[in-house]
Amino acid sequence: MSSSTYYAKIIAADGVFFKGQVRSLIIPEIDGEKEILAHHEDMVIAVYDGELRFQEEEGAEWRRAVVGRGFLEIANNRVTLLVESAERPEDIDIARAKAAKERAEEQLRQKQSVQEYYHSSASLARAMARLKATSGGKHGINFSE
Repeated sequence: MSSSTYYAKIIAADGVFFKGQVRSLIIPEIDGEKEILAHHEDMVIAVYDGELRFQEEEGAEWRRAVVGRGFLEIANNRVTLLVESAERPEDIDIARAKAAKERAEEQLRQKQSVQEYYHSSASLARAMARLKATSGGKHGINFSE
């Protein structure tokens, strides 16, 4: 184990998505993205719908996934990420993601309560992240084990 890596565990509602050593983990958060490197200060971070990327070692290809909301805990050079969902780009149904995007856009055009607006916004963000991931995105390769 290199001092430039740390243990990360990604847990979705349906089970463990990934566990192992990583060099870098980039998560979607409220105002963009946050990169977690080895020996990061201990903290808890809210995770938003979007694309997650991680690299297991220097020079390795980036792996990607689409995650739902959750939180990340950093403690003692270990990271635990708990999210509602985690999907590999190759597992995403593109037609379903496009339909979800169109539905969310239509809902946002309608008059809604504040809570409904936030729900529609989250649905749109999730659909757009899923479509970005299936198009290859600009960051690395598709996730595969």
